This record gives sequence, structure tokens and C-alpha cells, in this order.
Amino acid sequence: MSSLDSTLTRQALAEGVVVRTGTDTPVALRLRYVGSGTVTSVTVTTATNIVTVTSDGGTDTYAFATYATLGALADAINGVGIFEAKVLDDLRSSATASQYVNGAITSGTDGEGNTVWDVELDTSAALRVTACLSAHRDFDKPSRRVKLNVASYLVNMGTAAADSANIYLRRGNTETKLVSTTSVDNTATTLVSGSASGALAGYIGGGNRADDEYIVLVKDAATLADAAGNYVHVAGTLE
Repeated sequence: MSSLDSTLTRQALAEGVVVRTGTDTPVALRLRYVGSGTVTSVTVTTATNIVTVTSDGGTDTYAFATYATLGALADAINGVGIFEAKVLDDLRSSATASQYVNGAITSGTDGEGNTVWDVELDTSAALRVTACLSAHRDFDKPSRRVKLNVASYLVNMGTAAADSANIYLRRGNTETKLVSTTSVDNTATTLVSGSASGALAGYIGGGNRADDEYIVLVKDAATLADAAGNYVHVAGTLE
């Protein structure tokens, strides 16, 4: 009975969530300052590094030649302890050099009111548009179970190709490809579609595993336009 009660409680407290990204808007890495002073700047030099300047940590430089993948970069930043870093709309295995929007990052606010600095993907340079459905896009969110109900995209790419529209599961630091399909150029395309009524709902996820994340990644091998109409859209529920 307690298991049933727990399940019913989760369903009653379920929360809908939508993430929609486009040209140069996927958040590859989100940073939160956890030091004891103030932040002067967070700056991306797209081919070279990320540099943070704070009153208590001084200048910290994270060279892409040293931290060649996004996961290694996030782990290095977390290891220093001046900023907390989380990987969002990209894979931990993705390369870092010449992937991100260049320049000083203006701070923003996440859904929990935390001041954050978002390292955004330069989609035409990275040759992909991505979006992540996660219970933890915001810092300080409680553990939740994630269901991916809708995944769709429209991307102006150079050449449609096999294995170019994908869905990945991220569980901790492990990322597994769940869906691999041939991409469709500049056309609204659905990868996952849940039933609005719920009677025949199609989804990925749920179960008893908290904190799973789902990344939809649409890529091209050579060119990807900086088109205003580009998007990757994911929607689902947190339980």
C-alpha cells in the first residue's frame, strides 16, 4: 500500500515542463557562483578557453586544450569550487574548442532565483541544435522522475543523413543513445509524441529512477544554418 501511495502522490504532484532551444540558445553549461565574494566576469574565447574572474578566486582559466570534453570541463570547474557547473543541453562527451558563443556572459536567473551564467552552444559552429529535459535545469531543484512525452525539431541543415536526429539518456555521467533516426532538413519533424488524452500516451522514462535526463540532438556533418526558425522542442512531466 505504501508503494501505491507513493506512486499516487508522485502523480498528484506531477509538474509539466517544456524546453525549446534554437540557434545559439542551447545551454551547454550552466554556472552558479558558490564563492564568498563577487563575480567580476565570466568570458568565453570560443577557440581557446573559459575564464572566470572573482574577488575570492582571482582569475581561473579553463583551457579547452586541457579540458577537451564538456564533461571534463564541468568536472574541472566543480573541482576548483568557486563555481558550480552542470551540463545541460549537450553531451558530456562533446568537444569544447570552437563550440560556444564567444564573449563575456551576462548573468541571468534560473527558475529557483539563483544567479547563473549560461555557456551557450554556437550551433552553426558545433553543427548541432540540442535540448535537454531535466529535473535539474535549475539549481536546488529536488530529485524528480522525468518522462519525455514530446520531442520535435526543425533544423536548417546542409544534408539530411542517417543517425543525425538522436535522443540520449544521461544517467549520472553515463550517456546512452536511445533513438537514432535519419534527419529531415528544414521540416517540422516529430521523434516522440505523447497522447494529449493520456489513454495511449507515448513517452520515454519514468519508472523508479530519479534524476535521469533526456537530450535531443539534431546534427549535420558539414553545415548548419543560423536560421531564425531552427528549434528543438522537448516536453514532459516531472514526478
